[in-house]
Amino acid sequence: MEKTITIQQAAAELLSEYRKPLKSKDLARMAQERKMVAPSMAKDPIQSLSQTLERNIRLDKGNKPRLIFVETETGRCIGIPEWYEEVKVEKKVVSEKVEVALSSDLLNKVKLYQSSFKIISMEETMIQLIKKGLSATAEELIDRLKLELDHL
Repeated sequence: MEKTITIQQAAAELLSEYRKPLKSKDLARMAQERKMVAPSMAKDPIQSLSQTLERNIRLDKGNKPRLIFVETETGRCIGIPEWYEEVKVEKKVVSEKVEVALSSDLLNKVKLYQSSFKIISMEETMIQLIKKGLSATAEELIDRLKLELDHL
Protein backbone atom coordinates (compact mmCIF):
# COMPACT_ATOMS: atom_id res chain seq x y z
CA MET A 1 0.00 0.00 0.00
CA GLU A 2 1.33 3.42 -0.97
CA LYS A 3 1.97 5.97 1.74
CA THR A 4 -0.37 8.95 1.59
CA ILE A 5 -0.29 12.33 3.30
CA THR A 6 -2.94 14.88 4.29
CA ILE A 7 -4.32 17.29 1.71
CA GLN A 8 -2.63 20.08 3.69
CA GLN A 9 0.78 18.41 3.40
CA ALA A 10 0.20 17.63 -0.28
CA ALA A 11 -0.81 21.24 -0.98
CA ALA A 12 2.31 22.56 0.75
CA GLU A 13 4.52 20.22 -1.30
CA LEU A 14 2.82 21.23 -4.56
CA LEU A 15 3.06 24.94 -3.74
CA SER A 16 6.77 24.54 -2.98
CA GLU A 17 7.23 22.75 -6.29
CA TYR A 18 5.29 25.29 -8.39
CA ARG A 19 6.56 28.32 -6.40
CA LYS A 20 3.37 30.31 -6.91
CA PRO A 21 -0.11 30.50 -5.36
CA LEU A 22 -2.61 28.00 -6.76
CA LYS A 23 -6.38 27.48 -6.57
CA SER A 24 -7.58 24.93 -4.02
CA LYS A 25 -9.27 22.81 -6.71
CA ASP A 26 -6.04 22.68 -8.73
CA LEU A 27 -4.11 21.60 -5.63
CA ALA A 28 -6.74 18.94 -4.84
CA ARG A 29 -6.76 17.64 -8.43
CA MET A 30 -2.94 17.39 -8.60
CA ALA A 31 -2.74 15.73 -5.16
CA GLN A 32 -5.27 13.14 -6.25
CA GLU A 33 -3.70 12.57 -9.70
CA ARG A 34 -0.29 12.01 -8.10
CA LYS A 35 -1.84 9.74 -5.47
CA MET A 36 -0.41 11.89 -2.69
CA VAL A 37 -3.64 11.63 -0.68
CA ALA A 38 -5.77 8.62 0.20
CA PRO A 39 -8.51 7.77 -2.32
CA SER A 40 -11.80 9.46 -1.48
CA MET A 41 -15.21 7.85 -1.53
CA ALA A 42 -16.90 11.26 -1.92
CA LYS A 43 -19.18 11.88 -4.89
CA ASP A 44 -16.80 14.61 -6.07
CA PRO A 45 -13.39 13.84 -4.50
CA ILE A 46 -11.69 16.97 -5.85
CA GLN A 47 -14.44 19.22 -4.47
CA SER A 48 -14.28 17.41 -1.13
CA LEU A 49 -10.48 17.75 -0.86
CA SER A 50 -10.66 21.38 -1.98
CA GLN A 51 -13.27 22.19 0.67
CA THR A 52 -11.24 20.45 3.36
CA LEU A 53 -8.14 22.43 2.41
CA GLU A 54 -10.05 25.74 2.44
CA ARG A 55 -11.79 24.93 5.74
CA ASN A 56 -8.45 24.08 7.38
CA ILE A 57 -7.06 27.45 6.37
CA ARG A 58 -10.21 29.44 7.15
CA LEU A 59 -10.65 27.94 10.63
CA ASP A 60 -6.89 27.53 11.19
CA LYS A 61 -7.52 23.96 12.37
CA GLY A 62 -5.53 21.18 10.76
CA ASN A 63 -3.64 23.94 8.96
CA LYS A 64 -0.26 22.20 9.27
CA PRO A 65 1.91 23.04 7.49
CA ARG A 66 0.41 26.52 7.64
CA LEU A 67 -1.02 27.85 4.39
CA ILE A 68 -2.81 31.14 3.70
CA PHE A 69 -5.32 32.64 1.29
CA VAL A 70 -3.89 35.22 -1.10
CA GLU A 71 -5.58 37.44 -3.65
CA THR A 72 -4.14 37.14 -7.15
CA GLU A 73 -5.17 38.41 -10.57
CA THR A 74 -7.10 35.16 -11.04
CA GLY A 75 -8.89 35.43 -7.68
CA ARG A 76 -8.35 33.82 -4.30
CA CYS A 77 -5.58 31.25 -4.22
CA ILE A 78 -3.56 29.42 -1.59
CA GLY A 79 0.03 30.32 -0.82
CA ILE A 80 2.83 29.76 1.63
CA PRO A 81 3.06 32.50 4.31
CA GLU A 82 6.85 32.83 4.06
CA TRP A 83 6.54 34.08 0.48
CA TYR A 84 4.67 37.12 1.72
CA GLU A 85 6.66 37.72 4.90
CA GLU A 86 9.83 38.08 2.80
CA VAL A 87 8.14 40.66 0.59
CA LYS A 88 7.11 42.69 3.64
CA VAL A 89 10.69 42.74 4.92
CA GLU A 90 12.08 43.92 1.57
CA LYS A 91 9.55 46.72 1.10
CA LYS A 92 9.88 49.99 2.92
CA VAL A 93 6.43 50.65 4.32
CA VAL A 94 5.21 54.20 4.28
CA SER A 95 1.80 54.69 5.78
CA GLU A 96 -0.62 57.44 6.51
CA LYS A 97 -3.59 57.24 8.82
CA VAL A 98 -6.92 57.84 7.08
CA GLU A 99 -10.24 58.21 8.84
CA VAL A 100 -13.44 57.63 6.90
CA ALA A 101 -17.05 57.77 8.06
CA LEU A 102 -19.06 54.83 6.71
CA SER A 103 -22.81 54.44 6.60
CA SER A 104 -24.07 51.61 8.79
CA ASP A 105 -25.12 49.68 5.66
CA LEU A 106 -21.62 49.90 4.16
CA LEU A 107 -19.98 49.17 7.51
CA ASN A 108 -22.11 46.01 7.84
CA LYS A 109 -20.95 44.87 4.39
CA VAL A 110 -17.31 45.47 5.35
CA LYS A 111 -17.81 43.52 8.59
CA LEU A 112 -19.44 40.68 6.64
CA TYR A 113 -16.40 40.56 4.33
CA GLN A 114 -14.10 40.58 7.37
CA SER A 115 -15.89 37.70 9.10
CA SER A 116 -16.27 35.68 5.88
CA PHE A 117 -12.52 35.71 5.28
CA LYS A 118 -11.65 35.49 8.99
CA ILE A 119 -9.58 38.68 8.88
CA ILE A 120 -8.49 39.67 12.35
CA SER A 121 -8.44 43.47 12.09
CA MET A 122 -10.70 46.04 10.46
CA GLU A 123 -7.54 47.78 9.18
CA GLU A 124 -6.42 44.67 7.27
CA THR A 125 -9.95 44.23 5.92
CA MET A 126 -9.99 47.79 4.57
CA ILE A 127 -6.53 47.33 3.04
CA GLN A 128 -7.66 44.17 1.21
CA LEU A 129 -10.84 45.86 -0.06
CA ILE A 130 -8.94 48.93 -1.24
CA LYS A 131 -6.37 46.79 -3.07
CA LYS A 132 -9.17 44.84 -4.77
CA GLY A 133 -10.89 48.07 -5.77
CA LEU A 134 -7.70 49.61 -7.11
CA SER A 135 -6.85 46.57 -9.19
CA ALA A 136 -10.42 46.46 -10.55
CA THR A 137 -10.21 50.10 -11.66
CA ALA A 138 -6.58 50.08 -12.84
CA GLU A 139 -7.41 50.64 -16.52
CA GLU A 140 -9.74 53.54 -15.74
CA LEU A 141 -7.10 55.08 -13.48
CA ILE A 142 -4.42 54.80 -16.19
CA ASP A 143 -6.75 56.43 -18.75
CA ARG A 144 -7.46 59.35 -16.41
CA LEU A 145 -3.77 59.86 -15.67
CA LYS A 146 -3.02 59.91 -19.40
CA LEU A 147 -5.69 62.59 -19.89
CA GLU A 148 -4.19 64.68 -17.09
CA LEU A 149 -0.70 64.33 -18.60
CA ASP A 150 -2.02 65.40 -22.00
CA HIS A 151 -3.33 68.62 -20.41
CA LEU A 152 0.08 69.54 -18.94
